[in-house]
Amino acid sequence: MRWLWLVLVCVMWLSWGSSALAHTVLLLQAPNPSPATTELVERLRGELLSLGFEVMVRDRSESPARAVASEALQRMLTEEADCDAAVDVVGEATPVAVDVWVIDRARRVQLLTRVKLDANSESTAKGLAIHASEVLRAHLFETPVDRREQRSKRVEPLSSAQANQVESRPSQPSGSLGIELGAAASTSLDGLGPAILPLLRVDWAIAPELVLEGTLAGFGTRPSVATSAGNAQVAMQYALLGACYRLDWDHRLRPLAALSLGALHTAAVGQAELPREGHSVEQWSFLFDASLGAAFWLSRRYAVVLAGHVQLAQPYVAIRFGEQQVASLGRPNLLVSLTLGVWP
Repeated sequence: MRWLWLVLVCVMWLSWGSSALAHTVLLLQAPNPSPATTELVERLRGELLSLGFEVMVRDRSESPARAVASEALQRMLTEEADCDAAVDVVGEATPVAVDVWVIDRARRVQLLTRVKLDANSESTAKGLAIHASEVLRAHLFETPVDRREQRSKRVEPLSSAQANQVESRPSQPSGSLGIELGAAASTSLDGLGPAILPLLRVDWAIAPELVLEGTLAGFGTRPSVATSAGNAQVAMQYALLGACYRLDWDHRLRPLAALSLGALHTAAVGQAELPREGHSVEQWSFLFDASLGAAFWLSRRYAVVLAGHVQLAQPYVAIRFGEQQVASLGRPNLLVSLTLGVWP
């Protein structure tokens, strides 16, 4: 149970850290936005949330044509105590550009860039949203050394041709390592009750969609089986190596499927009614695991992963009292795993 408490503490710490480190971005739009403006604002909001920003949406109180030169707009931004940056959608009937602002600790407002929108292109809104989000991410999350190196660099607006070629940023960039902490609930289909096992998983993304996984689980609860002849407690640990395909699309909820191979270690401690004697036995088995599930991305770095598993062991584990087999493991076992993952 100590392992389970450790996993729960780590999960709570990771969840708290994801919100504590977030920057807040204010999205500004016309008081009566058109459908095109609403679509662009939603795309901006989705991209910013996927990068870990907290987002607020508000109506602008003045004409967007004078937004860049307006002292009232800059005064409003400095008065936003919880605001670190702002993205202003310029345009009344239809959006024509996006202004990206940042607010430093001294509450000074700086216009980073204005990106113009090509209304003739259907995919430019998506590219513009990605570009504006990347500008903010590079500025707000860069180190002081990076900031000094980039002071002399000028942010150029994204052209229509470039915007059409921009794709959604993958949830796990190639080469990145991630760690998942959580628990698995396991049960046998043949006489043995459920067990809760703390779980640790290490992920290595070799492609945006393909992830290599190493999983360790064990040292959890010990299910028991009882008959008139005696009872037995069973402890399980397993280790797996495999590959996981995680569908990479624009939604926060992303399906996944995985196949893994590894080893299952089973230890059973039996107690028998006299005159019989109980025995303690251990067995190693080859283990095959197949799973289906989904990952819900809280931000670009944090995700909650829920999956259902089917495990087959060879040789399977049989629990006997005398000549009678009362339970077995691994033909198959069913599991449900829930983890919280973090990727740098």
